Amino acid sequence: MHRIFAAALFAAMIGLAAFPASAQGTLANPLRPRATEPKPPETAKAAPEKSGGATAEKPKRERSAKQKQNDEDMRACGASWRADKEALTAKGTTWRNYLKDCRAAKKAGRERA
Repeated sequence: MHRIFAAALFAAMIGLAAFPASAQGTLANPLRPRATEPKPPETAKAAPEKSGGATAEKPKRERSAKQKQNDEDMRACGASWRADKEALTAKGTTWRNYLKDCRAAKKAGRERA
């Protein structure tokens, strides 16, 4: 069993060795640019028509109320973090811990109202 596997592996290695590295693709250096013909300069092309006559861009979906509330909380917590960053980091508070506490305080304030 092991001899058959070893023979198949050996045959595969010999088969790969027969091709130059540029033809193998995966063994070529991806950081070294390949010698190719120079590309012609790009000209302004019209966007191809999509089938069905659909518009070029799909309109963005409206953000939900929770997403908008999260945006407001992130902006408010971020502003207060930046204002007190030196004092908070001196106490050993990280942004993640501060954000967790800030969000909890904002949530508690909304629930009271």
